[in-house]
Amino acid sequence: MASSFIINSIKNSSMNSNSLCWKILATIALMVLCYAILCMSMYKWRTRRIRRMLNSFYAISGLPIIGSLYLVTGNLRERFEKLFVLFKQYRDKAPVVAWVLHIPVVVIGKYDHIQTVLGKSHKRNLFGIWEMTFGDSMFSLQGEKWRKSRRIITPAFSPTMMQQYLPVLNEHSKFLTRKLASLSDTDETFDISHYVCSMNLDTITKNMTGYELGSLKNGITEFQTALPKTTQMESMRLSFPLLFPDFMYKIYLLISGNYKLYETVHRLPRQIIQDKLSKESAYKHEHHENIHNSEATSTKTLLDLLLKAHNADNTFTKKHVQAEILNMIALGFESTTLTVSFVLLMLAMYPEIQKKVYEEIRTIYKDDDEEVNIEDMKELVYLEQCINETLRKFTVVPMTFREHDEDIVLDDKKVIPANCRVLVGFYGAHHDKRIFPNADEWDPEHFAPDAIASQNKQVFFPFGCGIRSCIGAKYAMMSIKIQLVHLLRSYRFTTDMKMQDIHLTVDVALRNDSGYWLKLWSRKEIYENGIKHEA
Repeated sequence: MASSFIINSIKNSSMNSNSLCWKILATIALMVLCYAILCMSMYKWRTRRIRRMLNSFYAISGLPIIGSLYLVTGNLRERFEKLFVLFKQYRDKAPVVAWVLHIPVVVIGKYDHIQTVLGKSHKRNLFGIWEMTFGDSMFSLQGEKWRKSRRIITPAFSPTMMQQYLPVLNEHSKFLTRKLASLSDTDETFDISHYVCSMNLDTITKNMTGYELGSLKNGITEFQTALPKTTQMESMRLSFPLLFPDFMYKIYLLISGNYKLYETVHRLPRQIIQDKLSKESAYKHEHHENIHNSEATSTKTLLDLLLKAHNADNTFTKKHVQAEILNMIALGFESTTLTVSFVLLMLAMYPEIQKKVYEEIRTIYKDDDEEVNIEDMKELVYLEQCINETLRKFTVVPMTFREHDEDIVLDDKKVIPANCRVLVGFYGAHHDKRIFPNADEWDPEHFAPDAIASQNKQVFFPFGCGIRSCIGAKYAMMSIKIQLVHLLRSYRFTTDMKMQDIHLTVDVALRNDSGYWLKLWSRKEIYENGIKHEA
């Protein structure tokens, strides 16, 4: 009897305990739901003016709660394909409005709308995407903080500094050319982007910080492997609303173990800064003077400018210095790597155009070891056409987000309300057949002098436009041209790939998910009337 009573008591206690747990969980779930409904209701009340003004815009179809988010599900490749279809489908109705959960996003893809919006607006990432990677840098800063960083960094791209960068760019391009010699004339297919990536990481790190990384010589670094993974993960957050809040995303990173990738990415700028400070400390100890006032270590790099600003203003912290260095290195080497890789792939697909580019190079540079300078680059007209057409067809930064603090009146009298997020589609504008007749093909004649002269407005945005256009645009173009000159005068490139083999994917940048598979052949040349020609 006693034992039966005890057993029944335990059972009842267990049932009561389970019932209590479920009641607690149900209560918590109800509280979370009520809080979410309250937040959404408050947001709708605060944004009632925006919603009212957007009633005149064509709305992309959506579902309850998630809005238009279902249209961009899938992996990064599938999502980009869907986005491009949407841009084409709604181009004539632009601007249109899409709903990401309860947040309205105005989508624009016409060149005149892009000029208007980027000429007046401030940047804001949707849900803070990529901010965990790039931190408090110009990539994500707004207002006075952004202007302050811009003022500090601008001198790093002055004409004097651009001249200073030439030796490193030429030296590393020559080293890359020698490195590829073992792959030439073997009929071996290889992905050129791996080599170009290492070289660009080395050059921008050396030019911007003075730090010798040596990834092309010593092999791919952990940084190169980790960076694309972090940007891809953050891009995929857009498909998972539960990961929109930063704290939820951080929990996911901890559980999955991917937090280490961010530690790897952020370790490089810390290492560079520490190396610089250690050398300064050693110099001061040896010479008993302030390193920043010393002629021997006068301002020569972006890192010098940032550290000088940090020493003069304690509100510009070492964390800001680290973020700006990471931003410049990461975005700089990614954009040049992808552009050079795409240009070489296109020239390999179109051998007659490659031959024309080579002949132009040979009219300017007679000697294989001749270094490329800024004045000579102005004569590379057809090469620049090919680069620009590549940046149009495969826009490295295909889209960006903006938000402004005032109403913006577009040319068709539609008004984008203040504090409304705007998705700017450069890729869509670059594939508008009303501007680029052969938009689906790779055609350098889109940028022939007569074609450019007939376009009375800016319709090409390879590095953005307006107040937040890419600060390193001139450096990027200079770097791309120097690499291509050295590579193309030494090698002829071929490929088995066709245009249909290219599968585009996008995170922070547009890339070919299939790679850039090329074959390499040494240039065999003969002299005719004292001029070199390819045999």
